[in-house]
Amino acid sequence: MPLLAPMMQGTDVDWAYKTESQLFSSRGHRRYKQNWPRGKGLGGSGQLNYLVHSFGKSEDYKGWPKGWSHADLLPYFQRVSDSMNVIPMPEEEYLTKAFVLAEESLKLDNVSLRKAMYTAKKGSRWSTHHAYLQKAWNRENLHILTNTLVAKILFENKNIDGVRVIYKNGSVGKIRVRKEMILCAGTVNTPQLLMISGIGPVSELEKHKIAAVHDLPGVGRNLFDHLNVPIYVNLRERVSITLVKLQTLLEVFNYFVFGTGWLATNGVMGLGRANNSGILLFGVASAEEKLLKVIANFETETYRSLFPSYNDSMHEGFVYLVSCLQPKSRGNVTLRSVNIRDPPKINPAYLQNPEDVMCTQQGINLALETLNTKLFREYGAKVHVPDLEECRHLQQDYRDPDYSECVIRIAGFTGYHPCGTCRIGTDVNAVVDEELKVKGVRGLRIMDASVMPSPISGTPNSVLVAMAERVSDLILDRTSN
Repeated sequence: MPLLAPMMQGTDVDWAYKTESQLFSSRGHRRYKQNWPRGKGLGGSGQLNYLVHSFGKSEDYKGWPKGWSHADLLPYFQRVSDSMNVIPMPEEEYLTKAFVLAEESLKLDNVSLRKAMYTAKKGSRWSTHHAYLQKAWNRENLHILTNTLVAKILFENKNIDGVRVIYKNGSVGKIRVRKEMILCAGTVNTPQLLMISGIGPVSELEKHKIAAVHDLPGVGRNLFDHLNVPIYVNLRERVSITLVKLQTLLEVFNYFVFGTGWLATNGVMGLGRANNSGILLFGVASAEEKLLKVIANFETETYRSLFPSYNDSMHEGFVYLVSCLQPKSRGNVTLRSVNIRDPPKINPAYLQNPEDVMCTQQGINLALETLNTKLFREYGAKVHVPDLEECRHLQQDYRDPDYSECVIRIAGFTGYHPCGTCRIGTDVNAVVDEELKVKGVRGLRIMDASVMPSPISGTPNSVLVAMAERVSDLILDRTSN
């Protein structure tokens, strides 16, 4: 069920990472740490993501290298729209309607408020596993090893030789590489695996007594992610998704018989942008406190201050998730040890750059503006101002910059979009070239979120599928250039 995406976090399909304690953010989180779910299984993080579809905006790609401009990727975007079964949130949804109509009422420059798109089919989740892998399932040249951990990439004189793997029973094997290997371990594990294998910043390799295969200073650097700040909105009218409504016989019947209704959606009603500030309308009014508090790693007091519906399954409301779509802060992934089973150190450095706070504040102001439009007023929409102990000395008003900054630094949680740790480029800090080949060695490419050079103003999943389509064409020599 698309709506149950959060239920998969912390299960056996999740690597369930945690960041290092944050200095500039996450003050309402236990030990100042963020939970970072990553998909463990066929389809990767697409197996447990929230299915939101976006290609960002054309300006996002301006600084990208040759072959990866917005114009270059456009034909691949079309392929992805077809293969990934992109569908819109039904227009008859009350909150979607109010959100879309708010754009006309506001008449603001550079503001776009659209109904959300997501990837699902017949009421079920739809990921790259369904769209691509299952179609290739019976090919004679496809072999899939499950429950098998890649422990190290092996090189001989900077030529790829193979990979060392650990099987489920603990035995170690080697798989030879004849021509080339494509590494798709993601933003966290790709740099970890490269460094353990001797590719990365020499200082990091020396620290762990790893013999250097090639000094590549950019490995693990340039980490970025969106940070979501939840703004709760109370409603008077019965127009949101509540736990009580989800449990009605009609809702359950519609889902299991027709694959329709709220359970068949991801609950994301609308996506909005004002320059580089974004808002996402999540139409679920209430959720199990234990679930949401645990998956976001919130302290109990913080969670209850932010969500007035925490103990009321009939409470009407929705959540605006506000973020800076083009964050300037950059973090890193470094090794904890040379053991592949030890999760690496993840430091996203959220809000280290103060401009990210101002950019998020502009998003909060946009969210508040929408509530003054006709339909939202008819629904009795009223922003909830959280009573957070650390912010009590300030004017309790989101329009007050000191108060909103206080809330942003306490309540912001991951947008689940980590990218950038092995970025594509032509400069010395780039890890892969324009064909996604790892610099300084032969026979190794990377295709996952780690190669993205800069953020997408939206969710990156569909962009990454388009990039994978293009690199497939490069490998098969099918590109026009």
